[in-house]
Amino acid sequence: MISRRTFLSVAAAGFGRALVAAPSAPTLLYVGAFQDKILVFDEAQEKVIDQIQTRTGIPRNLTLSQDRKKIFVFTLKHCGIEVVDVATRKVTSHFELDQGNSRVWLRNIAPDPEGKLLYSVITTRIKQIDRFEIEPPKFAVIDVAQRKIVKTVDYPKEGAAVHRLGASTRVSPDGKYLYIFRENVLIFDTTDFKLVETIELSKPPWPGMETVNLGPGDDPNDEPGIVTAIFNSTDPIVHHRIFGIARVDLTRRTFDFTPVGPATTGMYGLRLTPDRKTGYTVAFHDNLGNRRSEFWVFDMATRKLANKVEFPGPNNFRFTLSASGKQIYIHGSAPVMDLYDAATLKLKKSIDVGADLTTGLVAVPA
Repeated sequence: MISRRTFLSVAAAGFGRALVAAPSAPTLLYVGAFQDKILVFDEAQEKVIDQIQTRTGIPRNLTLSQDRKKIFVFTLKHCGIEVVDVATRKVTSHFELDQGNSRVWLRNIAPDPEGKLLYSVITTRIKQIDRFEIEPPKFAVIDVAQRKIVKTVDYPKEGAAVHRLGASTRVSPDGKYLYIFRENVLIFDTTDFKLVETIELSKPPWPGMETVNLGPGDDPNDEPGIVTAIFNSTDPIVHHRIFGIARVDLTRRTFDFTPVGPATTGMYGLRLTPDRKTGYTVAFHDNLGNRRSEFWVFDMATRKLANKVEFPGPNNFRFTLSASGKQIYIHGSAPVMDLYDAATLKLKKSIDVGADLTTGLVAVPA
């Protein structure tokens, strides 16, 4: 039998170890860069801690899987797709969609809930001796395991011209619906790509508004199955432009809009803090040399603008909120990122990452 003194000493030692918190996993950001690599940036250390070499070319777009365990990379040279495992920071699969004289073009990809299928709208160019023949846009299903397109379906003709300008896509958490965000929100069945429902953004549920444009971002802090985004609209009489905050439930196929105030020249996507109580974006006024950039902070409970601060934003840049919600990153194509404190909206430092950047930042929560 163990003695009482021994038992108490062992218990005390175990309790002491319990008081020591286990080290938390680092919160990382991923960004594509020249030449053919992805930089891994540690939020806490505020520096690049790793590089992932891509196999099919320069990264042009990074998409986080729904379970946040993989990053899907799109490269431009031969329409390459690569899969990065977040845990090991290794490329686990890579392939190219171009075949022979066929050139495939896609703007974005939407992973299914299991990360096995990627949905997109593609345009195929057939290279002939003296010309390129451009086919109409098509839905495409890309099987990651088979490393190829396994299914294509013609895209609706009435929306083909619009989609060439670019549109955001998302798959619902149950994998049943594919959402296309453009002038309207189109909802398609993922089995046969039949149009299930159209959310008429040109006919919102209150009078005095029309032409609502909604573009969701890929925010890891958003509620699963929910898209929270900025929208713009104009009234039908004097065409006064306003902006607001929209919330789309991808499973229930429901949405709501809250007008906030007069629209600006342009705005970036909305980014939420982990508790989803605060939202951040960047708004800019005028263009070119006269352009002014401002951080805008929203109280998400009331959906009201709580604060705004002007900052010296360049003409062409990307905006990202850290996964922790404590820092804001501003960067362009140059090898420099400006890091701002999200609480004070003041510049903390400029960080040299050692390579020209080619994509936006993807924040992966610990």
